[in-house]
Amino acid sequence: MKLLSLALTIILTSLFFPSVAYGATSAPSEVTAFTGDALTLITIISAASAVIFLIRGGYIYITSSGKPDALEEAKKTIRNSLLGLVIVLASSGLVSLLSGALVGETGTTSITTLPITQIESVAPSDGLTQVLIDAVNGFIQNIVESSTKPIVDGIMTFLGSTPSLLANASIVKFWLIMLGIVDSLFVLVVALLGLQFMSASTFGFEEIEFKHLLPRIGLAFLGANVSLFLADYAIQASNALVSGVISTTGGLNHAWITNAITISSLTNGTAPFIILIFLLIFLIVSIVLLLMYISRLIVIVLGAVLSPFIFLLWTLPKTADFAEMAVKGYFVSVFTIFIHVVTIQLAGTFLSLPEQTNNSLISIAVAIGLLLTLLKIPSFMMQLILFSRSVGAVRHMGSQITNVLSTDSSSNVPYKGTRSAKLPRRSANL
Repeated sequence: MKLLSLALTIILTSLFFPSVAYGATSAPSEVTAFTGDALTLITIISAASAVIFLIRGGYIYITSSGKPDALEEAKKTIRNSLLGLVIVLASSGLVSLLSGALVGETGTTSITTLPITQIESVAPSDGLTQVLIDAVNGFIQNIVESSTKPIVDGIMTFLGSTPSLLANASIVKFWLIMLGIVDSLFVLVVALLGLQFMSASTFGFEEIEFKHLLPRIGLAFLGANVSLFLADYAIQASNALVSGVISTTGGLNHAWITNAITISSLTNGTAPFIILIFLLIFLIVSIVLLLMYISRLIVIVLGAVLSPFIFLLWTLPKTADFAEMAVKGYFVSVFTIFIHVVTIQLAGTFLSLPEQTNNSLISIAVAIGLLLTLLKIPSFMMQLILFSRSVGAVRHMGSQITNVLSTDSSSNVPYKGTRSAKLPRRSANL
């Protein structure tokens, strides 16, 4: 009776509740229209399914005389049907409550139209012929000065710090647009969770405990609305770690490998052709590393903008693992730069050894090895994450097997006891 009264109260509250406030910005009209139509369809399906489940539960309840298991199943079916229907009907009101409690009154400004500045091409000062002449003229000196220095300067620029997300107005506007879309889709997710909750026991779906459902929805909604601030806080933490390492070790200039690559050491060597080959390899690998740093910034910005969708996927049980892996991969992208700075500082110690002083061949070899190591660090960290996840899955499977074996052994104990019981000795009269 109390459960029925609670269900009726929530249904009436959701019916007379004001319209949903979609986050901190107005959602696009296309998404809002799609959400309304889909929510109406889900509500109709949920109402029809609830009637069928209630009829089934009532029939099982009537025919459960002398069957405790059937009685419990009937109660569970009726309870889940009512609660699931309440969640579906109150999904709009629930999201509206969360939106109003988090953002309050929303403004009237619309930022769905994002101004993007077009990129204009700039005519080069010199032609291709002059560039080729400059590359050929001076041979090794022009390669070092014209190729190595700009690339290394670009790499060191990316190593210094990661730009803040909140300081870029375009990123914030993009995130607000994505947040409006996610807040609109949150109504559908809550309705789908209610539909799964009511039909889990009937169709054999994965069951969700009601006491864990509402806190998970609230946490996911809160995380989606503060995801940009969480991502920016992770970037600030990475910048603080990088700044701490650089300031305490004297800066990257004292450990960076190209300090050993000087013009005098290259021209005075006994094998300039071999050194040139190593230097070209170094340039190729450094260009790849520079492209990786640019890709890292793109991934960080893209992950921050799409982070509300990650929290939305975390709400659903089937996509929760994907969301957790995406969050771990994002942390790897953010904190990779800190691992790179530590690796560079440690690799710089190889150049300070007495036997490697003014040895340009060893210096360039160390440079190539260091850059290859920096390229492999992100994939190595992701492999560690995947390995830890697989170890956790194997441990969980092992615990399940242990529980099954312990259950079988405990069930065989009475059987062994009955066989080991001593029977009365029979006496035969001869």
